[in-house]
Amino acid sequence: MTTTTPLRLALALRLALALRLALALCLAPVALVACGDDPATDSATKTDSGDPTGGTDSGADGTGNTVGDSDTPTTGEADGGGEPNPPDPDTSESCDAGDEAFVKRLIPLMQGRKPEGMREVRLLVGMIAQLDALGVDGRAVLARGLASGDLYLRRWRQFMWEQLRINRVEVKSNFTCYSVANGPNAGPELAAFIRDNAALNTMYAEKFSMADVLESALRLDNVSPIYRADLFARMARPLGGANISQEEFEVNARSNFGEIFESAYLGRRSGCLECHNSEESVTYNPDPKFNHFWSIPGNFERAIYGEAKGRPESELYAMFRVTGFLVDQGGSRPWGMSSCGSFDPGRDGDILTDKGYMGGEQPLGQNLFDVDPLLMSGFTSLAADGLALEDNLEVAPDQAIAYLTATNLVNNVWKEMMGYPLTLAHNFPRNEKQREILQTLTEAFVSEDYSLRTLLTEIALHPYFNVDAPDLCDTSTAYFLEPVFEPYAPTSADPDRRGNGVGDRVQRFSAWVLIESAMRSMWWALPVRHVGGQDQFPALDFLRDQGAFLKDAQNGFNGVDFNGLLSWENRVATGDDPQLGGACTGPLGQECATYEWIELMLVEGSKTPGTTIRDLAAAIKDRLIAEPTITDEAELAAIASVMGLDPATKMSEVDTGTLELAARRFAGLIFNTPQFMLSGVPSRDQDPAQDPAFAVPGTDTAALCDQLAPLILADTYNWSCGPDGVKISK
Repeated sequence: MTTTTPLRLALALRLALALRLALALCLAPVALVACGDDPATDSATKTDSGDPTGGTDSGADGTGNTVGDSDTPTTGEADGGGEPNPPDPDTSESCDAGDEAFVKRLIPLMQGRKPEGMREVRLLVGMIAQLDALGVDGRAVLARGLASGDLYLRRWRQFMWEQLRINRVEVKSNFTCYSVANGPNAGPELAAFIRDNAALNTMYAEKFSMADVLESALRLDNVSPIYRADLFARMARPLGGANISQEEFEVNARSNFGEIFESAYLGRRSGCLECHNSEESVTYNPDPKFNHFWSIPGNFERAIYGEAKGRPESELYAMFRVTGFLVDQGGSRPWGMSSCGSFDPGRDGDILTDKGYMGGEQPLGQNLFDVDPLLMSGFTSLAADGLALEDNLEVAPDQAIAYLTATNLVNNVWKEMMGYPLTLAHNFPRNEKQREILQTLTEAFVSEDYSLRTLLTEIALHPYFNVDAPDLCDTSTAYFLEPVFEPYAPTSADPDRRGNGVGDRVQRFSAWVLIESAMRSMWWALPVRHVGGQDQFPALDFLRDQGAFLKDAQNGFNGVDFNGLLSWENRVATGDDPQLGGACTGPLGQECATYEWIELMLVEGSKTPGTTIRDLAAAIKDRLIAEPTITDEAELAAIASVMGLDPATKMSEVDTGTLELAARRFAGLIFNTPQFMLSGVPSRDQDPAQDPAFAVPGTDTAALCDQLAPLILADTYNWSCGPDGVKISK
């Protein structure tokens, strides 16, 4: 039989599958958005004390303030009519995809891995059904349960690394601070100590590093200590420079730290504030039909910068003084943190003599010990009492910093889970629904003491998380969602396309989720995450090409390009271990495997009577995309071409070497399909009769139940595991 090369067939089949997926889902085009004015909007600007939070026809914004007096469209609007209205939220249509789709969507996003095939999916679907029958929300229990355990910690620790822009390589890589943990600090006590104490003149009882803080905060389920500790830890490795004066170095270092603080903490950029801030925007209009700027009420920038449009960067960035603050020895270590820098809290040594400003004028010689009290008091008061707004929307500076930091994280977590942010590039929502979701999620996150588990659960339970494909929904249009994912949809000339559809939230999994999903599925080694000094970084080019954040100059992406696809295929198209050099993997919740999954699967399949090459292909599909069903003769022909074997042939009739090569080629092909790489639309519900007839030890139903039931059900419910799944009672 003539065979087609795996790479060429992978490309051809992926294009075919992508086209079929697009046709089935009626995918909407995705708009590219840049910072600045949005391209087809008015240019009305709020005047005086008005508030760009979405006015009414009477000019009131719902907060007691009046808004700007301009009620006419600009020349950008067709016939003065503004944007066509999106779907009416009062008549919104629902289209839930069901529990099987919910489980398939949830596992990769919550734990950074693919489902362990349909056995795990059915186990968790059964768990939801039994919990619902007991009068509790089964999906909520499942989501919160999966937001715990070692896989959850690893997955969201990676996420926090990227949000904080922690460099993994070269001069700013602080390996001993961010990656060398100390054993006694695996619990929540360390994070609680940081939460409750100032950075200066306090000492935790045990030696700890930033690596310990990251894990402890996730176990405490309060991320605020991460932000406070990271503020100091990142300064231990300032941006370097050659052939420049100390003054020039200081200017560059302050600017680098200040820009990261604005983007990673506040979600603001000084360069954008002139045109877009919480009090006014060039895209604001008091008429909601023309308004393209829906900020959360509160004069946040004025509270932090002193002016809504910001202030000179030299004054703001003065807070991030390095020279005279970062010292080699004899300084203070925040909370006693080791390997993360030593700092002089004194006010001497400021070679630039710029007087700082953050939430008010700061004393000359300011430093991070002046910033930490603002973060501490802001996080504390915000969680305890909520956001305190004056009648004129003034906000206390400490609460403004804490609230913007919380909102920025919420927006980025939503983007990670849903594919697209709730804001444009200037970090403000474009429409009222985006603002509503962002504000509601932020309030839930803050009120639960900055609980990432609460935030993730709220997102997982949002109606838009588990929307079904339009051909399975009894909706009046395929675009029945409000424009949350693709906010420019209302500009469509086609009235039926002025909302969003399920296709608008289709995305490629983020880099670390995609890569680790493949490695865990096959029991291959994970990528190295961080190196120090001159250490070699295995597969650095691969991580870069897949969009992982590596350093400030390579800040990552979440999308698909031709180079990234070729790099992915180069590593996984053969189905062989790409040797990424990191931690080993194995069965869910168990020790590292001695053999790869595919090797053990071939053993199990060969000793199961009557199994065929078709059964082998179904087992691989089940493992990688939880879709064991083989649909038709055309798919069988494609399988035969890839594997070089007749699907009807019994596995026992093929020699071991040929069988393994065929299985690896087919697995490599599946890695390159949209079904493996894309998030947002899971496969249709699968027929239980199509489930694989055999399972590798550790992936059978009973073994999966033994791992998952304690995590999800704990001691809250009475439960027992068996070959048929879980039995739950109160």
